[in-house]
Amino acid sequence: MHKNTLVAFLLVATSVAILSLFAQEIVAKKPIYLHQHNKSAHSNQEHLQQLTITGDVILDFYADWCNPCKRMSPLIDSVAALLPQYTFIKINRDLFMDLAKTFNITSIPTLIFLRNGKEIGRYDGGPLTEAKLEQLVLKTYRN
Repeated sequence: MHKNTLVAFLLVATSVAILSLFAQEIVAKKPIYLHQHNKSAHSNQEHLQQLTITGDVILDFYADWCNPCKRMSPLIDSVAALLPQYTFIKINRDLFMDLAKTFNITSIPTLIFLRNGKEIGRYDGGPLTEAKLEQLVLKTYRN
């Protein structure tokens, strides 16, 4: 009986380990905060390029003091979880003035849509709902 218990335990433990690996893939994707991300690059430009060189990436330029940015932040978090095929990167404009200048950020919040490192769209309009933000992302990358 002791041998059967050990075999059962090993089967359960193995199953749990395998499920936890798959669960990590299913867990909702969260935006990357550029100022919290480990960087091996020598400059902010280089670091951002490493993160955006391939794939579909949405840059969210914001500031901590900006009320519209504060309202947009949870929407971006929700849409990032709904659309894990896109990478969302939040960039605090006040901490990364060089990147704000590079992307010609004149108002915040501003969303920059990149595909393989190239800008394909931008949004610096009025307030959005979660549904409208999701539609905007899908429409931008559909073209």
